Amino acid sequence: MARTALTAQKFATTGLTPSYVTPDAGGVSLRSSGKQVLHVKNGSGSSITVTLKIGKTVEGQAVTAPTATVGAGADKFFGPFSDNYEQPGGTDTVFVDLSSVTSVTVACLSL
Repeated sequence: MARTALTAQKFATTGLTPSYVTPDAGGVSLRSSGKQVLHVKNGSGSSITVTLKIGKTVEGQAVTAPTATVGAGADKFFGPFSDNYEQPGGTDTVFVDLSSVTSVTVACLSL
């Protein structure tokens, strides 16, 4: 399934008005240097689950990805992301899955 590739939007002393997009059903990806956060806004009438995919293994064993709930009509910030979240391939890419994308918008923000 396709993922929405997010581009980091940098904070500035003159202010940042972030742009939000509706993610693909397959989730989102973002490049991380350890200074990015993901803002998830849930405009739906039901809670959603956000799964932060861990790209590393420990002694060859997969690690359970942490999850968090974003309530109906609520929003949450996730990150910054350590190297553990980078997917294999050396591209510093982080994958995040969303249980639903109906009425959900996201933005990647960077310091």
